[in-house]
Amino acid sequence: MGRPVYEGLKVLDVTNNYAGPMAGSMLADYGAEVWHIEKPVLGDDNRFFPPMIDGISINYCTSNRGKKSVVLDLKDPRGAEAFKKLAAKADVLLESYRPGVMKKLGLSYEDLKEINPRLIYCSISAYGQTGPYASRPGYDVIAQAVSGIMEMTGEPDGQPTKIGPAIGDWMGALNAFGCIGTALYYRSICGRGQRIDISLARSLMWMAAKLDHGITGEVGTRTGNHHSNLAPYGIFTGNNNESVVIGVLSTNLWNKFCDVMGRPELAEDERFISNDKRVANKEILIDLIQEWLRTFAHVSDAVDRLMDAGIPCAKIYNMIDVDEDPHFNQCGWIANMPMADGMTSVRTRRFPADPFEFSEFSAEYRKAPALGENNHEVLGALGYSKKEIDEMEAEWEAKIKHKK
Repeated sequence: MGRPVYEGLKVLDVTNNYAGPMAGSMLADYGAEVWHIEKPVLGDDNRFFPPMIDGISINYCTSNRGKKSVVLDLKDPRGAEAFKKLAAKADVLLESYRPGVMKKLGLSYEDLKEINPRLIYCSISAYGQTGPYASRPGYDVIAQAVSGIMEMTGEPDGQPTKIGPAIGDWMGALNAFGCIGTALYYRSICGRGQRIDISLARSLMWMAAKLDHGITGEVGTRTGNHHSNLAPYGIFTGNNNESVVIGVLSTNLWNKFCDVMGRPELAEDERFISNDKRVANKEILIDLIQEWLRTFAHVSDAVDRLMDAGIPCAKIYNMIDVDEDPHFNQCGWIANMPMADGMTSVRTRRFPADPFEFSEFSAEYRKAPALGENNHEVLGALGYSKKEIDEMEAEWEAKIKHKK
């Protein structure tokens, strides 16, 4: 493999929770030096997110891997000044405060581009940096609600349903990672940095919204476990409450599917002879398929038959299935992420690797830092003496503890 693609890149990361930290960790995976700025005593909020092992959050370890932790009180002029000195050296700044906070601190893009016009300043928030909702607080679940993705998830006669994973945070992190690469390419052409505005709600709206009601007169809503315009295309349940996804999108596949079920006559049945007929008689078709699945002790046996016939299908995995899948493991989709030094009970965590592959370089997963672990290294390189750093740390700690 060649050199890490982001080797030498300096990233100033002042983010909390998941979306921003995960974007910074992916930059670190590919060689960037990431200075994670944390609050005195408390640090990143993610340090206290469960599950906790040996008093350390395993989520913090994976979403802040490979970084250097620097404690700064940005409300203190000395902390803000140190931050500006880091911004002058940085290529990229990542921040996830509520819009307006960085401006109040005197650390907005407009402030810092005067110091460093090549700086790429990436902001991640719920609603973006402009518009009527910009100042509203919001997390992943809020983004799911307003994007339309919850309305599109669940049973037609049931309630809107939250998607299990924090999909808004993960999409926000991926979008930030990709957009930073785009902005770096732009800078390589014209020499200028720029502002990037990542919104969790916008990311999910882009994924979910079907705005065809002005054309079709129909408002998109939940269709449950089956597609509204394709059949059979959805989740089917067999014995032991095991489920399988089956997708049949062509006449050829439908004919093969009928043969696999041992019901070749269904291919010519007027109720199912075309996709629109199958959609119109979807409930009958679902019952027929599930009746067939219940002839197997396990749906995996049915999946084997369908796979042999070239029918697109998959057993629905639980987390153990994901962890043990031979394809995922052989292809390197799961990594053993190192945990922080203070975690003695568990040294690594099985965790999804970055979801992309390059032929010329690969990710390197390194441990997350202890709070303030790199203060002397990073601030010392800016010209601060050990005494100055120790005095600032002590004052900031005392102030926080006094507030408690």
